[in-house]
Amino acid sequence: MGWPWTAAFCVIGILGAGVAAHAAGSDECPAGQKVEPATLFQAFADQLLVRKDARGAYETFAAAGMVQRNPPFGATRDSTIVQWEKMTGMPDSRFTIETLAVNDGVGVVRFHGQLKAGEPGAVITQHDRLRCGKIVEEWAEFSAGAK
Repeated sequence: MGWPWTAAFCVIGILGAGVAAHAAGSDECPAGQKVEPATLFQAFADQLLVRKDARGAYETFAAAGMVQRNPPFGATRDSTIVQWEKMTGMPDSRFTIETLAVNDGVGVVRFHGQLKAGEPGAVITQHDRLRCGKIVEEWAEFSAGAK
């Protein structure tokens, strides 16, 4: 086998290894998709909880294939949007951010949510896994009846 074939197989091998590494979950993001996680997560939380724009928040900041781990919210980004629109669409619903932090690619926002005036509501700690400037997974803990 001559040098052109050897070089071609070498290049194919290098490209194949790069594709395999990326498919295996490499943390490398395509050029232009790296966003400061704290900035992204703050903007997401503000749009969702303060402006009560669930559809805009998730369509802007969550990947189309986002995985939802809260059973009441379904399993997808679309089912999450539907549930949040029900809650944010209630006239008396209020959501107050208590803390917000991002560490090792996971955004955590703790907030108080109240759906109806005069009811105690709940304290929620929501976790969002971030990758390449998008939320790819979400889960939360609820403390119902919290004031």
